[in-house]
Amino acid sequence: MRAARVLAFVTTAAVSYGAFACVREGAPVVAPVEVTAETADGGAVPLYVTAPPPVTRDRCTARLRPSPIKTREGCTLDERLSHGNGTLLYPCAGDGPVEAVFAEHRFQGRITGTAVVLALTTELDWDDGCHWETKQGIRGDWKRDGTDAGKHPKLAWSYSEAPVSGTGCFGACTAKADIDVDDLQP
Repeated sequence: MRAARVLAFVTTAAVSYGAFACVREGAPVVAPVEVTAETADGGAVPLYVTAPPPVTRDRCTARLRPSPIKTREGCTLDERLSHGNGTLLYPCAGDGPVEAVFAEHRFQGRITGTAVVLALTTELDWDDGCHWETKQGIRGDWKRDGTDAGKHPKLAWSYSEAPVSGTGCFGACTAKADIDVDDLQP
C-alpha cells in the first residue's frame, strides 16, 4: 500500500502572561509537524498534516440568511441554500476574493467595487439515468462604505440545471431566492 504525505504547518503565538491577561506579541510562528499513522499491516507511516491558515485582519465576515427558495412544483434541486444560514468571507476594504459557505459547500467569487459575484457548479447522476450539471450563483450590489447603515443588503441566488449526458432525461428546473446579509463583523 502506498502512503500519501501531506505537509502540515502548526501556528503558534508568542504570548506574554500577566496577572489578568494574555497579550500576543509578534507574528505567529509556522512550524511543520510530523504525525505517525498506523497502516493496515501494522506498520507506521509519517504523515504531515496542514492546519488552516490563520485568520487575517483584512478578511471580514457576515451572516447570510436565505429566504425560501422559489421554484416550480415537482422540482428536486441539488441546492445548498435550504440547509440553513451561511457565512460570507470578504475583504474588509477594496476588491478581492469572496467566499460564501453553507455547511461544507463553498461558493467562490469576487467583489469588485460594490458588485458581488459568486458561483458554485456541481455534477451528479440522477434517477433518470442522466448525468446533470447545476450552476448556482449569488450576485448583488453591496456598499461596504457605511452608506447602507441600518439596512440589510440583499443578494440574489439563482439556480439552473441541465443534463450533460444521457437520453430521456427529466425536465430541467430553475430556482431563485433572496439572501439577507447581516451581522457584519470585521
